[in-house]
Amino acid sequence: MKRYGLVLTLISLLLAACSGPRTYAEREEFHTDSRHSKNFAATAEPVCEAARRVLLRDGYIVEDNAEQNLSGAKEFQIEENRHAILRVYATCGQRAGGSTLFVTATEEHFDVKTSRQSTSIGLPLISPISISNKSEADNQVKILGETVTDRDFYERFYRGVQQELGR
Repeated sequence: MKRYGLVLTLISLLLAACSGPRTYAEREEFHTDSRHSKNFAATAEPVCEAARRVLLRDGYIVEDNAEQNLSGAKEFQIEENRHAILRVYATCGQRAGGSTLFVTATEEHFDVKTSRQSTSIGLPLISPISISNKSEADNQVKILGETVTDRDFYERFYRGVQQELGR
């Protein structure tokens, strides 16, 4: 009887291991992470303006999304047919005695993939005539996308905002 219990336990463990990967959402614990927010003594409006100037100064294309939200994007050529886009999303929130700047960055990599399609219609035994069609197209394909986790990246951004506030 113990043997059957052991076998059933092993089978259930194997089935659990083969059930596929867990989702990333299951791992989220929503802990405070200092790399994604920084408190400033200034109110939200000048902090958001300083963040916008930091992005513009570094070559980002900045889009004002809402009252105190902005996003900036910058492209990098990796190889002839490959490029990356670094996107920075910032939100300024008012708090007692100042404001908080929330920042998240993502990096996406793209490649050009060629797709070929060929079609041929004909009846070689009945008629020597056949119709064929070939087409080739280049498509941009996203090959990687992830949130930037480098603390130094965020610290450099916050230092830039602090410098802009001092001007």
